[in-house]
Amino acid sequence: VLGGSGGVGTFFIQLAKKEGASFVATTSTEKDLLLSLGADKVINYKEVNWWEDQELLAAEPFDLIVDLAIGYEAWVHANKSHMLKTRKSGGLFLAFASDEPLLEVHSLWQTMKTLIPMAWRAFSTKYLSSSPQYTWHDGLEVKPGVFTEIVSLFENGSLKVVLDPISPLPFTEDGVKRGFIVMQERHAHGKVVVQIA
Repeated sequence: VLGGSGGVGTFFIQLAKKEGASFVATTSTEKDLLLSLGADKVINYKEVNWWEDQELLAAEPFDLIVDLAIGYEAWVHANKSHMLKTRKSGGLFLAFASDEPLLEVHSLWQTMKTLIPMAWRAFSTKYLSSSPQYTWHDGLEVKPGVFTEIVSLFENGSLKVVLDPISPLPFTEDGVKRGFIVMQERHAHGKVVVQIA
């Protein structure tokens, strides 16, 4: 899980372990937090590149790499390092981050310039058995009963909400601006919350 200490990553790690993932590795500077959520290995990306981690290189390739933070560079490294199984062997690269994570789109041309490479990558890897399958997750797929199940996980304590240490922020102009700045810097550790009431 690339970007495991963010708001989505903290949930993803917990849900992956709950669903039976045998080994979850993640990148973050928040080792203790992520180990407490179920990660088996936390790689401090400020100290070592995840694609050069000797323990991971010596292990079996992963079935799945989830990119919540990096973009195109993560796909390139996953491919070149052979840390991810090929499509033929069931390897999947699931990208939630676009190729440029801090993307600003102001025209149709910019939108197309962003989407076409990712769409082509997803299409072409369906037919390349020597490469992992690339899938770009472009939205929330809601199936009946999903939210009911998630709410029950919160209620019974199986799923924990992690708040960034600055949270909750006050519902003021400064509080909201500070929340947006933390999110834009892409170093939040958990959810950034503005308290309204």
